[in-house]
Amino acid sequence: MSDALNWHDEAELLGVRIRAWFFDPAEVDARADFVARQVPILRGSAAHLLVPEGQRETYRAGALQAQPDAVLVHGNGLLCLSYKGGDGRLHEPGLWRRQWRADIMLQCIAQAMAVAGQRQQPTAALWRGANLLCQFDPSPPVLECLATHIGAARHYWREPVQVSAAQLASFCEPRLRVLPGLAVAETAAA
Repeated sequence: MSDALNWHDEAELLGVRIRAWFFDPAEVDARADFVARQVPILRGSAAHLLVPEGQRETYRAGALQAQPDAVLVHGNGLLCLSYKGGDGRLHEPGLWRRQWRADIMLQCIAQAMAVAGQRQQPTAALWRGANLLCQFDPSPPVLECLATHIGAARHYWREPVQVSAAQLASFCEPRLRVLPGLAVAETAAA
């Protein structure tokens, strides 16, 4: 999905390559089609919702549970979309890196992991803000940290069976901030 599209900016933050696409919210929010409205960079594509709009499905992969805002079929894979996170403010193209919240990014990646695990299909993590669409490409150390800390996060949050994507993201963020090489990449990109 990512390389053929014309992203406006990209950065590597906390071991995750983020591709950013900015849009006019008044124009995009007025669109009737879900894909054109929520994933505006894919306007006119064959992407479509896995379940009807407004219905959220719960996905489980082992002890990880997630309920993304939407899952779309795109080509041979899936797009795991979150669009309710964040504080609703506009992101400025030149300043978005400083406005960015790592917890949202990690939660999106954890949700995509749960979707990919349950559906057994490649799944990209996306987040749509008020005027910004982001795609996240986590590095192997980020994926490894999230995948190997599910049990510890479940124990930390005192969850007997499953941990949510938000809980896993919150548990792993401080661990990722101290991994060698990841903190340096975040500082260099800001």
